[in-house]
Amino acid sequence: MKSLLVELTVVLRKEVDQYRRLLALVREERGRVVRSELAGLLEVVQEKEAITRGLAQLEAFRSSLVDQLAVELGEGGLPLTLTRVTDLSSGEIGRTLRALRVEFCEVVDLLRAANDVNRTLLDRSLEFVQGSLELLRAVMAGTPTYGARGRLSETAGPLAVVNRTA
Repeated sequence: MKSLLVELTVVLRKEVDQYRRLLALVREERGRVVRSELAGLLEVVQEKEAITRGLAQLEAFRSSLVDQLAVELGEGGLPLTLTRVTDLSSGEIGRTLRALRVEFCEVVDLLRAANDVNRTLLDRSLEFVQGSLELLRAVMAGTPTYGARGRLSETAGPLAVVNRTA
């Protein structure tokens, strides 16, 4: 059982490290969105996808280790959680697992918050682009606009509003 716990600490450490790399990329992604660096944004997204694939493999391995621990601990009836594993572990390995679990939860919470900020930023950027496109469509269609005196007036041509000076 001790070898399984040691393997679990190794996997958890790798997962935490990968989540930290992912967090750095999410923060970099935010900067690229703000600066409208689309090519750089694509690179960041591709790096994030590669890390995510690696994390899926680590998670599958961790899950396998926890299942093996459940059998050895006689906890086969219910799924064994990482919290329960750390509660059942004692000594140095138990302290290490508890610290890693706390670190794991912290980095995942930071990642979740950073993703929420990015999602809001992207939503607002999309709203801005859609609003700009609607404005351009209205100008190109020659729909009525307000003139310099605040009165509704028809545009002389599709780009008259764009070419008009105040």
